[in-house]
Amino acid sequence: MRPAGVSATARVGAAVVTAAIAVSAYGGAVGLVGGGLSFGDAIDARLPFGSLVLAGMALLVIVAAPMTVASIAAFRASKHSAELVFGAGLLLVAWIGVELAFIQVYSWFHPTYLGAAIVVLGLSWLMNRTASAPAAPTLRDSHLSL
Repeated sequence: MRPAGVSATARVGAAVVTAAIAVSAYGGAVGLVGGGLSFGDAIDARLPFGSLVLAGMALLVIVAAPMTVASIAAFRASKHSAELVFGAGLLLVAWIGVELAFIQVYSWFHPTYLGAAIVVLGLSWLMNRTASAPAAPTLRDSHLSL
């Protein structure tokens, strides 16, 4: 039997969490592209082509845009919202791994956003689980009904 409201709660939670991650990623992308953020000369040199602009654009495409799409889909209760939220969560995990490979420096951002990605993945699982769970049978559905 499916607990009442779990699906809606998971969906709203996913919409809120993915929106917060998207806003954060947009801020990071704007900071990198606009020149307001820098990792320092040594780390900047490790970026592909040493480009903060390219790093910002990658953040925009790989994290901000998918999280935005996932948030909108979850908010609208789209048919594929669970899958979109799951995909955005996986992309965030991949982003963290690739970022660590390039910058080779550990920051508090990494466990924080890895934790956020795990929350997103968990919410997508709940959304998918509750969406596919059969509804509790009613007396009307029973063969014993009069």
